[in-house]
Amino acid sequence: MLAAGLLLTVFLFVIGVPIWVALTGGSMFLLFFHISTNAQMIPLSFFGGIDSFTLMACPFFLIAGNVMAYGGTSPYIYNVINSFFGRKKGGIAFTTVLMCMIYAAITGSTLATLSGVATIAVPNMLKQGYSKKFCGGLLAVCATLGQMIPPSVYMIIYGTLTQENAGTLFISGIVPGCICGLAIGAVAFLKSPEIDVEYINSLDQSYFSWGSRGKFFLRGLGALMMPVIVLGGIYSGLATPTEAGAFAVIYGVLISVFGYRTMTSKGLVKAMKESATTNSMIFMLVPASLLFAIPLTFARLPQQLGEYVASLGLSGTEIIIAVTILYLILGCFLDSLPIMFLTIPILLPSLQAAGVNMIHFNIITILAMQIGQVTPPFGVSLYVTSKVVGAPMVDVLKEALPYLFVLVVCLILFIYFPQISLFLPQLMLS
Repeated sequence: MLAAGLLLTVFLFVIGVPIWVALTGGSMFLLFFHISTNAQMIPLSFFGGIDSFTLMACPFFLIAGNVMAYGGTSPYIYNVINSFFGRKKGGIAFTTVLMCMIYAAITGSTLATLSGVATIAVPNMLKQGYSKKFCGGLLAVCATLGQMIPPSVYMIIYGTLTQENAGTLFISGIVPGCICGLAIGAVAFLKSPEIDVEYINSLDQSYFSWGSRGKFFLRGLGALMMPVIVLGGIYSGLATPTEAGAFAVIYGVLISVFGYRTMTSKGLVKAMKESATTNSMIFMLVPASLLFAIPLTFARLPQQLGEYVASLGLSGTEIIIAVTILYLILGCFLDSLPIMFLTIPILLPSLQAAGVNMIHFNIITILAMQIGQVTPPFGVSLYVTSKVVGAPMVDVLKEALPYLFVLVVCLILFIYFPQISLFLPQLMLS
């Protein structure tokens, strides 16, 4: 019965049934015919899976991020950065990278970051002589920084699956996120063409003066303060991640509607629609994956896997490398959320048995998910960016390869030097 239930789940997945339906269908088969459980347990377990105070932070951060992304605040942030770097070789490309990092801290989402940055960055890059494929390759990778730099929706989900504190996970992503962003920025600088002097001279030179920089900073301060206020509230102990997310929604609406007065009814509807779509996916996958874990736990599959891995005598680093390779392969065919929901509950006992620090593994998981979003044939960031910039996906992928290589190097660095991700959490807890 156990084998039949697993085969049924795989069959439903292969024929294209939504993942949460496949998991729920396989779970029901196993619960009825393998465990012989009462039917009432299924809805109780299903709804119990989303009865999580920490998980409530997801919709709040998604709404806040989408409100900022579609609320018309991006020009204010862009002008702050571009006034410092826009006159130099590779400056506008580096501006785009820094803007993605800041938007990542504001939105916590790949698609929201892409939506907020592309509308202002791509037209300006094209004016300076950058090709569409260059813009696409850079943005496809930079947009994924929203998964690493806090607050991150993926870290909230990871914390729910591993019972780790979301605030601790957030702070573990600050240094690795900055390293990844600056590494991408360095590659963008090297790949950028020489500055178009005629175009720069045609601009109003007062744009690059310190007076203008000060004005741009003051105008963009409202948007720039969102991550500072949110993370400051969490780390100061004044708010939980869920409460901070709720405050972020209120702050985002107030800034967009009354501060900048750039939020339109169309933008608000789009922000809510995007948030509802992503939230519905998360809140169906979470209980489905947890329901699927019940019969697997009853059959002791995760425990047996953990015992088998322990018998191999592998070190924690070797297990992390093996799981990372698995994640990179799965990332070619699945979105990040299904990978996390399908693998983490099963792999968790093995990782814990090997003494793997789950805060460190959080960074490895998130970065592997970032890379997976830009690798074909699935590569959701690749597809979306290709449509946004109007360049063929193959050309965007070719331009993205140097940045992907840098992220792989960062991944190896983080695996072998866990203190990069553990330094700040340990400092906070000391």
